[in-house]
Amino acid sequence: MRREFILVLLGIICISTLSSLLSGYVQIETDKILLDTVVGAVGAGNFSYWQLGHTGPLLVELTSLSGDADLYVSDTVRPSYETDKNNLSSVTCGPDMVNIPSEFPRPIGIGVFGHWSHYLSEYSIQVFLDTSAVISEEQVLTIEKVQQGLGEKYGELDRRKDKPVTRKSEEEQTSRLLKLFSILNMIFEMFVL
Repeated sequence: MRREFILVLLGIICISTLSSLLSGYVQIETDKILLDTVVGAVGAGNFSYWQLGHTGPLLVELTSLSGDADLYVSDTVRPSYETDKNNLSSVTCGPDMVNIPSEFPRPIGIGVFGHWSHYLSEYSIQVFLDTSAVISEEQVLTIEKVQQGLGEKYGELDRRKDKPVTRKSEEEQTSRLLKLFSILNMIFEMFVL
């Protein structure tokens, strides 16, 4: 009975510790950070409009929960399905995605159109910061600086600065995980063995 109680307690401690370590992250994938989520509904042949003010390269994903909603993006407040009234669009029967570059004017107008084939279309929009695009933009800036005559040493210094930061964060995560396992191992040995 005592061993079972200790094992259950250790399991609760493990789950609690892991969830607290992971709870600070809203990162869905390694190259996307969730910024905003909107859930709504739109009638057949109608538009719902939203505005985004987030900076940087963005990825907007629209998922039709029921019906078929289409995504239109513009540098104006009210995008439309007319080609001269939207800059970007995605009109598939499945998930709709649009990549918005960082130089796109803000605020961004988002239009969700309810397809005629469904009386009501329910949807979910998720806005992500596309960190893979941020990294590539930094690389482009470094290349431009080198080409402007700042020299190859500047580019090498930037590359050297980037690598230790990545290693350090990976080392910190590994170190935390190893510490957690060693503490759990000590507790297990102390009570069970």
